[in-house]
Amino acid sequence: MLVTSLLLSLLLVASLSTSLPDSTPAIPTSVPASTPGAPAPLAPGPGLHFIAVGQGSALLLRSRAGEFVLIDSGPPAGAEAVTAALAEHEVEALALWVHTHHDADHLGGFARVLAGADARWPSADDPQVELLWDRGFAAAPQTDAVALYRQLAGDRRRSVVDGDTFVAEGLRIEALALAPPQRDAGENERGLALCIELEGLRLLVPGDLPSARVELAAAACPQVDLLWVSHHGAADGTSEAALALADPRAVVISAGFDNPYCHPAPVTLAHVGARRAWILAAAGIAATGHCPALAEHLGADHIVLGGDLWLDGLDRPDIGLSAQVRGGPGLWSQLP
Repeated sequence: MLVTSLLLSLLLVASLSTSLPDSTPAIPTSVPASTPGAPAPLAPGPGLHFIAVGQGSALLLRSRAGEFVLIDSGPPAGAEAVTAALAEHEVEALALWVHTHHDADHLGGFARVLAGADARWPSADDPQVELLWDRGFAAAPQTDAVALYRQLAGDRRRSVVDGDTFVAEGLRIEALALAPPQRDAGENERGLALCIELEGLRLLVPGDLPSARVELAAAACPQVDLLWVSHHGAADGTSEAALALADPRAVVISAGFDNPYCHPAPVTLAHVGARRAWILAAAGIAATGHCPALAEHLGADHIVLGGDLWLDGLDRPDIGLSAQVRGGPGLWSQLP
């Protein structure tokens, strides 16, 4: 027991010690710029908060009744951004916390977020977690992030079965039934895909699935309003067939500023085409970066953001979404 406690302490300290890089880099003028309105706090009500965690993913859902669901935790370096988002929405409890798969850019922030604003676990300000979903631990990576998650999750977690559904007022989340992955499949291919309905909004969340499995997910959750593009916009994360099946009005791409993987890939932006795309940072936009220049591949409706993205309501006739970008603590500006 003492050894286990010591291990947990060491892993938690390692997770908490990683600093958060600047998540609001200046966007070069070669990137299409928006003209947001005057910054103001978010209005109450249901919505989607895509959190800029760097090279990783995290999404907070808020229902009309004030229940919260968190999808993924971002990397260790992005955990402070997730903690800040929870604080902004005054989240004391998560009705559900889903991890689409066990790679560190989706799971690595778990311990820090679980430790609350004071970065101590356990303590009084830790968010209460009612239920954790994950894919199970078959062939899971043997990493500190996975070991720490397994220890801290306890009996609140469960391995998702195809078709599992979470329902709250105005919110429905379904774990899509996909064909079993190959025995030698990598972690991305083993991940969950979620079909989410929030009020009148329909969203497909494919995690980091490769394009062939995104196509399966899109066939099971077609005609969506919004697609969270798989694998941070990597070339292997989407296809023309996947976009045709999902047929989203708009897409969100979560990637890190000047990330070493050159996400999002030009071919992904080509697949997105004329659809509205909100891109939470990217490679290829820094003048001194090592990735090919991205600006020439951006469509007229592709917008690179320097902060978190909030989507709510269905009051936009063109894409059915009202979008705001976070420019500072508690300050949001309307996007055109």
